[in-house]
Amino acid sequence: MQICVVLSAQDFSAARLFSSADAPGMDAVLGEAYNAYGDGDYESALFLFRRALTDRQNQSDSVLYMTIMAGMHSGEYKAAYADTEYFLATYPNSEYAPLVKYQAGRALFCLGDYDNALIVLGDFCHENPENMMYASALFLIGECFYAEYAFDEAEPFYAQIVGEYPDSAKAPDAQYRLDAINARKREDKLLTLLKETGENYFSSKEEYERLLRRHELENSLGDARRLWNENHGHFSEDENLLVFGETDSESEGKSNSRDEIPSKSNKRISDLESDLLRLRNSALEAQILLENEGK
Repeated sequence: MQICVVLSAQDFSAARLFSSADAPGMDAVLGEAYNAYGDGDYESALFLFRRALTDRQNQSDSVLYMTIMAGMHSGEYKAAYADTEYFLATYPNSEYAPLVKYQAGRALFCLGDYDNALIVLGDFCHENPENMMYASALFLIGECFYAEYAFDEAEPFYAQIVGEYPDSAKAPDAQYRLDAINARKREDKLLTLLKETGENYFSSKEEYERLLRRHELENSLGDARRLWNENHGHFSEDENLLVFGETDSESEGKSNSRDEIPSKSNKRISDLESDLLRLRNSALEAQILLENEGK
């Protein structure tokens, strides 16, 4: 769940307006609204600001801005977004208009409408590159991508905050996100490497075991034949045909090849053992490299 925290910089106008709460002739309800806002009772402030706005003399860009801020503080994002739309349509040239547009993007983000939040925040950044909320808007753009698991798209925005706005309140959060993205990349590389290495390992292991079984079978046949020869003498021509199903020429040719099988299979087994050891060492080295990269 996304947690929306209002930065203190966003309240600079609220503080300025609140300082005039005791001005002579101020509406009593409006004065109570400012007092509630100053005390951090945002729900009461929101209620009182809305009530004050019902009086025509209190209808102004500053009071509507405070209503939006109270709504954002209270978590009333849907109502706050509706207020931002009304504000921008009614007071397009207000000094608060850029901040209200930022709040509109932030409200959309908190509502989970990331696509529209990206549009509004992108417009804010394009139109207000020198605004004090610029870095915060960049962070929210990154957060929109991050929430959708588009980490490659989010990374440049976090990097820009850390590189160009190191004193921003969002710089530590941006650095945290960068660290998380880099850690995820290392994990993905390791998982891919282990998967590939594992597939090669099991393929080699299966071939290794197959050769072992073949070697054991050939040794068993050879032992059986030697045992028969010891107990009954050499196979006769008919016995050779019966037991091995071979002609004399086939038997003689295969007898020679059988003598070669143990040495050949032993060599292949030795090669496979070397391959397995190399694969294990490669996986270990890769893991060590990835772990060192994260330090």
